[in-house]
Amino acid sequence: MRRASSFRNLPMFSHLDDTAYSPKLDYSALPSAVLSRNEIRYYRLSHPIPYITYITGAPAKNLMSLSFVLLFNPSRDMKSIFLLGAVAVLAGLTVAHPIEKREQPGVPKTPKLDLRPLHWGDVNFLHTTDTHGWLEGHIKEENYNADFGDFYSFVRQMRKEAHKRKKDLLVVDSGDTHDGNGLSDATSIDGAVTQPVLTDIDYDVLCIGKFCNHELYVNDVAQDVYKNFAPKWKGRYLTSNVFIKDVTANKTVPIGSQYTYFKGKFGTKVLAFGFLFNFQGNGNATIVQPVEVAVNQTWFQQALTHYDVDIFVVAGHTPLRTQEFQTVFNAIRALHPAKPIAFLGGHSHIRDFHIYDGRAAGLESGRFMETIGWLSVEGLRHERHLPESATIGKNLTWTRRYLDTNRPTYEFHTKTRGNDRAFDTIKGKKISKLITSERKALNLSYVFGCVPHDYYLSRVAYNNEYSLLNLVVSEIIPKAVHDPARPYPSHVIINSGCQRFDLYKGAFTLDDTYIVSPFKDEFRFISGLPYSVVSQILSKLNAAGPGNKKRDVVESAIPTQEYFRDLAYHNYTVPVVPGYVTKDDFGTDGDDTVHSPIPFVVAPTYIATAFPPNPKATDLYDLVYLDFFEGTVVNIVKDLTGVAPTTAFYRSDGVDINKMYPVYAEKAWSKNC
Repeated sequence: MRRASSFRNLPMFSHLDDTAYSPKLDYSALPSAVLSRNEIRYYRLSHPIPYITYITGAPAKNLMSLSFVLLFNPSRDMKSIFLLGAVAVLAGLTVAHPIEKREQPGVPKTPKLDLRPLHWGDVNFLHTTDTHGWLEGHIKEENYNADFGDFYSFVRQMRKEAHKRKKDLLVVDSGDTHDGNGLSDATSIDGAVTQPVLTDIDYDVLCIGKFCNHELYVNDVAQDVYKNFAPKWKGRYLTSNVFIKDVTANKTVPIGSQYTYFKGKFGTKVLAFGFLFNFQGNGNATIVQPVEVAVNQTWFQQALTHYDVDIFVVAGHTPLRTQEFQTVFNAIRALHPAKPIAFLGGHSHIRDFHIYDGRAAGLESGRFMETIGWLSVEGLRHERHLPESATIGKNLTWTRRYLDTNRPTYEFHTKTRGNDRAFDTIKGKKISKLITSERKALNLSYVFGCVPHDYYLSRVAYNNEYSLLNLVVSEIIPKAVHDPARPYPSHVIINSGCQRFDLYKGAFTLDDTYIVSPFKDEFRFISGLPYSVVSQILSKLNAAGPGNKKRDVVESAIPTQEYFRDLAYHNYTVPVVPGYVTKDDFGTDGDDTVHSPIPFVVAPTYIATAFPPNPKATDLYDLVYLDFFEGTVVNIVKDLTGVAPTTAFYRSDGVDINKMYPVYAEKAWSKNC
């Protein structure tokens, strides 16, 4: 395995290139004579108003004031006046049609960044995964505030750059597009707004993960994916091991395509598959075939030998280091000992890069539209006409990068920094406006109350006062879920995975209810159990572990994150902000933006409300839990009591794990932010 290290020393794009970024100067402190022609061109096109103000020494709010300055400021040299005349028309146009930022209204400004150019190989990948509906970007976070319209424009600009370089660029998504944000979840059917927007991105490959462990829970959603979403991708939506019962045809069929074969714009021949991890919590209308079974099917074996392939692409809603991807790797290597393989993974919500051998590597690109993954491989082009046997033992050169999702990052890597006109696309601007209007239509900015301070999901121990999980079990559930009309006190158990994001100080909106607690799990209960039984349930649940239905991957499958490192390699010159600090198989230089480390504390899989002081063994309680793991609770109670318990819904008013937040906020938090 070789890695490219020369990208650190690549020259910046030419300052005199018409398409390049011309750095912002402190032009108010410079005489006009020192401005080069390129700088004048840059300011003329991108900053006409401040440029005019500098030249004339007076504001140029309109053409009339500009004329006044020209007439009564004879001290300026004729060259400046000549240039100013050319600028005047542009100034008037700019005043009439101001440049609008594409980010959503109210997002915090991204801090100054210290970035490096990407290294382009023969084949390159842009990768998204686990977007979970965050198409508007992170409205309350400065690092990740670009929206999906910005991402659309980024993809289009990167495709232009690939064309200039004569390099193939593939855009891949590895799944899970809702359950995490109001834009995707506040509609009657999850994804009614966001799924059509996703189809605007010209993905080359998508895997079934886009509708897998979250959407396969619900049969109606799975049917909608099969009938409406998958066909739009014309064979690029891959479901190598996921099937659905087609009630019309009365047979079981793949939800999408099991594989796709295509040729890149510059000749790279690609055979792609899309796998879901061995998931067992889907609805009864869908079937997830174990990966180890799928790779031994006739169709898979024939596909591996039928096509002339330069590179295999395996998209999967599965982490890079799990057995599922290793199984696919072994199956391909059994027939192709040296063909390049690129794995694009997901599900564990981390940034990661993994080396399988010298000619196979994988990338995982975080979660929630915080990360755009970049993967490149070099060495394929000169091997195209060689037999595979001649490439055995010859390593390829791989690079990877994890890009924060903000406009300054997008503009830097497309050589349009500071120039909105050059970066934005008509379709990208339309997507941004659509997102804004849909958010307004869904009333996602409605304020229920004001959060007094930040609450963190994983930065502190769950019993800390700043822990979101502590807030849930000590405040929200007792005040918003507990039913005082019941004859017995409640002991409520939830899985910590039902909470998904930090809760920030300030306005708590309808959107936040879906961001922090997106699921619609309902509260069930078993009435009148003695303390001697109820007190054992939590420990037995945690001893049993999350099982195959846990929404997030088992922690043992996630590589340990590195939260402290030497930052000297980057030679950064700007302050760092908190964010991802990644250690992968290539080390610690994969993050495009250097961040200060954020602590990570693993919470128990299950947590619960406290018992009252000094309980007695015979005291009776309502054991309350989420329907998501009801089967496990029922089995434990049956083992402890010898009797199968009777279960029922605890709340009759529809308060669930999501709706408990507005109930609590309106009771406990002031509306005056």
